[in-house]
Amino acid sequence: MTVLNIATGGELLRRWLSALAVALGLVAAVAGPALAHEEHGHPARIHEGSCAELGPVAFRLNGVGGSVDLDNAPVATPTAVNPDASYQMLISETTIDGTIEDLLASEHAVMIYESDEAMDAIACGNIGGALTGSTLVTGLAEAGVPGHIGFALFRSEGDQTVVLVALGHGLAPVSASGAPGEGLASDDDAAHHDTEGEHAATPEP
Repeated sequence: MTVLNIATGGELLRRWLSALAVALGLVAAVAGPALAHEEHGHPARIHEGSCAELGPVAFRLNGVGGSVDLDNAPVATPTAVNPDASYQMLISETTIDGTIEDLLASEHAVMIYESDEAMDAIACGNIGGALTGSTLVTGLAEAGVPGHIGFALFRSEGDQTVVLVALGHGLAPVSASGAPGEGLASDDDAAHHDTEGEHAATPEP
């Protein structure tokens, strides 16, 4: 599995990141290698089911903010822009088999985890949201570990879909209820399903 070549898909990536910055009402800085938590970044999965009731993993995505893909091959890392005055942003891009319509045919959710070592949920979003042209924008809310919000953008390319995940750190306050992530599947449930029913994203030809 490989991430789309950023050199060839750069224009699409720039459009998506510009839309994200406008939606958040801020100038987004994309994190470079020094800002990523680990070389694999935050693990990301598309699960069957919903954020409240996660099912098995349908697709594994490249780690958000990582410098290598799922096969440990290096990926191009965007440059941090104005990091001292703007929010940290982490991204991931993966191509998976299937169309947006396939994902919407039944419940699916995007879940982001803290790390490979600590599979604690940090953000989640049920696939849906706003469809603009051939791009579906899905919001990601903070989960068990507060402080992370973002977007997952899906764009069909023939029989495949490009999935871009953009995650902001420090953009969301701790939930007012004092119980962040209430209503989400437990981390134990997520870990249990992580190895079930997986399909690898398909490498680019």
